[in-house]
Amino acid sequence: MWFTIFNFERVRDVKSQKKNTPYDLYIMVPLLNEENTIFSYVNNLINELNNVDYTINPNIILIDDASNDNTLNNINTIRSATMGIRTNVHVLARQFPNAQQGKGAALNYGLNYISRLNRQQDDRHTIIGIIDADGFMTAKAMTSVIGAFENNPVSMVQTAVGMNRRDFNWLSKMQDIEFLGANSFMQESRNRLGQAIASGNGQFLTLEMALAVRWGNTLLEDFEFTVRGLFKQHRALFLPTAIVYQEAVTKLRPLLVQRIRWCEGSMQCFIKYLSSIITSPHINTGVKIDLSLFLTLPFFSMLLNFANICSILVQFGNIFTKKSLPVIIVFSIVIIFTLMIWLMMAIEYFQNTTDLSIFACILRAWQCIVYNIILSFIPYVAFFYLITGKNSWAKTVHGQ
Repeated sequence: MWFTIFNFERVRDVKSQKKNTPYDLYIMVPLLNEENTIFSYVNNLINELNNVDYTINPNIILIDDASNDNTLNNINTIRSATMGIRTNVHVLARQFPNAQQGKGAALNYGLNYISRLNRQQDDRHTIIGIIDADGFMTAKAMTSVIGAFENNPVSMVQTAVGMNRRDFNWLSKMQDIEFLGANSFMQESRNRLGQAIASGNGQFLTLEMALAVRWGNTLLEDFEFTVRGLFKQHRALFLPTAIVYQEAVTKLRPLLVQRIRWCEGSMQCFIKYLSSIITSPHINTGVKIDLSLFLTLPFFSMLLNFANICSILVQFGNIFTKKSLPVIIVFSIVIIFTLMIWLMMAIEYFQNTTDLSIFACILRAWQCIVYNIILSFIPYVAFFYLITGKNSWAKTVHGQ
């Protein structure tokens, strides 16, 4: 309901035409046990970086987080094979006991390395991009991201996220519409409020912001980075026309593990940052409401699921023991309202995807209601993990 308010005012048209200002671009790719996919994804990414606008100096930082497979050997092979090309390839190898402390720690390690390099541009014109090991962006998309920095007074740009092989199975279809439909719709609404939220993959920021903020240690490091940036008056926007494509989680168990991690990370941020968000003089009222709703949602969902189950049981009883017409009317209103909300998500998805009719998009959007019901019980597990202190980083396995 919150984002529906901004349905006709959400901002899709972001100025991103690249001009003549030179930029250094460093794409950081954190890696942990990626031997099965590293060659294809990284080589494809390097090929695209070679073709970004001539005003951009492209670099890629491959950060091995003490993998116990052949990931490090493979990325060293990639570096050797790509010497002399336009894109500079850097390989960093983290070691224990400092390795495998989460994505944020790996990104900070890469940030320290970049800060020591002899760069061509200053900190405001040095852009750091975070693309996961399963991520892919076109040269055109990366060029438009740099153009967004050039045309807008922001410190961070978040791209849209889509799934490669989106039609692999039902779960991959649902994740594609979840990100290119619902998430894009919400992020465009946040553009209207004046502050987007980082989504990790496809997150770009100035070196100036990265050095001032740095990544934290919660399980939702991208949201935490956004909030810490807001406290220091660094603004972010969402660029819907640039899309990073990532591998969908195609099996239910690893999908649940991934979402439990995200949900627990949100709960950690609730405890750590909510009061500071509400009292911050640097955050406007609309953004405060949005961030507060985001952080409250996991806890609210726990109550809502319980209330929904109780309500359904009571109302089914009323159908057979009392007048059924009022119950049917109320249920019909709820169902229609829900379908209308997801109709808006379908329209957003239709605008952001290709090769799908509007009817196919609507059908997928309505299926996403079932998908969300499946995921709605995750907060209970996340809350249990939170209170029992289980907060280790459960990495999503790529190349499933």
